[in-house]
Amino acid sequence: MSGTDDHGLARLAGRWQIQDLLYRWCRAVDRLDARGMLEVFWPGAIDSHGPYIGPVEGLVDWILARHRPIGVSSHFIGNLLIEFVHEDLALVESYVRTIQQYPPHAKQQLSQLTGGAAGRPDAAVDMFTSSRYIDQVERRQGQWRIARRDLAQDWKQIVEVQHDALQPQQGWIIGRRDGNDHVEVLRRSLGLP
Repeated sequence: MSGTDDHGLARLAGRWQIQDLLYRWCRAVDRLDARGMLEVFWPGAIDSHGPYIGPVEGLVDWILARHRPIGVSSHFIGNLLIEFVHEDLALVESYVRTIQQYPPHAKQQLSQLTGGAAGRPDAAVDMFTSSRYIDQVERRQGQWRIARRDLAQDWKQIVEVQHDALQPQQGWIIGRRDGNDHVEVLRRSLGLP
């Protein structure tokens, strides 16, 4: 560190901006929002995401294709450690938990991540993961974005779905991944970009 106060006002603002990037990534990937996913990365940023390694633009295409048949996806950021290398570069390690439900016809997408499909061919499965995003985040023209991401995969578990526990009743708000999730509709109605 170059003698800069890691907890001064400027650093705290940077920390909040970086944290916001990670939260926006989770919402964008879970809502299949391509623009939202791209906005947290610098153009041409590299992502090493297990089966996909390359520019972020290709990662987003890969996610959209792989996630299309997945009805449920939830990414959760936990521990977050931001270490400033200098005023415009930070190394960020974020623990991420993922829960996704794969219907029977999406087993091929699942096998990309696990090395093989799991469970009976006619049964849905839930995948639970524990991973870490290891990001190099850069500030350019006053804006923080991810310049490189490496996904460290620590643990995965696949459980065959025995009973679909969510039986929605009239009036319940149910998550969607088609651009019409409740938060997306509300954001549009409030004029948020």
